[in-house]
Amino acid sequence: MIDKSYRGQNCIIFGANSMIGKIIGKFLAQKDMNLGLVDLNCYKDSRIVKNFKKQNNIIYQTVRSGDKEEMNRVIGEIYHNFGEINYLICAFYFQETRNKINPDDLSLETWDVLFQDWIVNYFLVLKSVVPLMLKSEGGKVVFFNTTTGYTGEGEGEGEIILNGSIHESACSSGITGMLTSIAADIIPQGISVNGIALGKEDINDSERIIWAINLWLSGLGDYSCGQIIRLY
Repeated sequence: MIDKSYRGQNCIIFGANSMIGKIIGKFLAQKDMNLGLVDLNCYKDSRIVKNFKKQNNIIYQTVRSGDKEEMNRVIGEIYHNFGEINYLICAFYFQETRNKINPDDLSLETWDVLFQDWIVNYFLVLKSVVPLMLKSEGGKVVFFNTTTGYTGEGEGEGEIILNGSIHESACSSGITGMLTSIAADIIPQGISVNGIALGKEDINDSERIIWAINLWLSGLGDYSCGQIIRLY
């Protein structure tokens, strides 16, 4: 495990109530990092702050999905409290969303919900945070994604297993494209953008998730940018 001091650093976790968000939030709180926990209204949980140590500076806010003004307001409040933002982690509700979506339902409504909750909100939170990082002349962004955006569910297993959905695969590919495109634009300005793609069985693997996020946040992975670690 990489040993990195995060004491006093400031991080925003979008998707803080997701399983991934909780794993990362607990780890970073134990490292004495200040956390801005941001979530969609539909995942609001007033108990989340109680899971962290009292000495941490923890701010918890929720936003309406796809609401640009509300996202800007929430991020602005966290920034005003912290003074700067060092890290942004986007942790979407992969497992929770998979449980809600029927892979046989190819309706436009299903597509619209997943596209907005995932891609649009990743873009909005990034658009709100990156200008603040530019003021500090540095920062690190990590996107969580699924492996389905590469060759479909089941990549690396020798077959296509449709446990996901066409919607998920398309959105996952969109996240990959957005990550690499944005990285090319802001790398020269001192902000690294990288990702972590999880296979279906890796959502609950806290040890591997922490290892991967620690690699990107610690600075040991600064030799690469616009890259995605794929966990299987």
